[in-house]
Amino acid sequence: MLLESLMIIATVLATGIEAACVPAEEGGYDYLLRVEPDLALAGTQHALTSDVPADVRDVRRVRVYLADRWPTAVERTVAEAASRPRPPAVIQAVATEPATVEGASAETPKPWGLFIGSLVALFLSLGANAYLGMLLTQLRTRYLNDVQQAAATAG
Repeated sequence: MLLESLMIIATVLATGIEAACVPAEEGGYDYLLRVEPDLALAGTQHALTSDVPADVRDVRRVRVYLADRWPTAVERTVAEAASRPRPPAVIQAVATEPATVEGASAETPKPWGLFIGSLVALFLSLGANAYLGMLLTQLRTRYLNDVQQAAATAG
């Protein structure tokens, strides 16, 4: 998984294509693509592709820049969009409860059972390790006492 991710990142960096999704002034989003001129003017035919993120629903415009860097005004916009938290991905699930009231969001169930079970297992493991540590200390003390008694009787 890590190797595949590194290969994808290396491929994107090697191709010289950057993409950003920024909010548009009139609503929705602008999808910005920057292609390096060397890649576009290399003389070979490339199929340049860029996937729009799944959580961006309202892309109204796609802008393609043929440049080594983002233009200054666009660079500020891209930097601001990158610093903003992304909206959570829309989860489509079958509702088991009636529809929620407008403005109220349906919460996804939290895995409390797994969390509580993990905590119980952790504390049982810590307790067992402490018990084994006490047993080891007690057995070592007995062993040292027996060795000292044997040395005293032999000597």
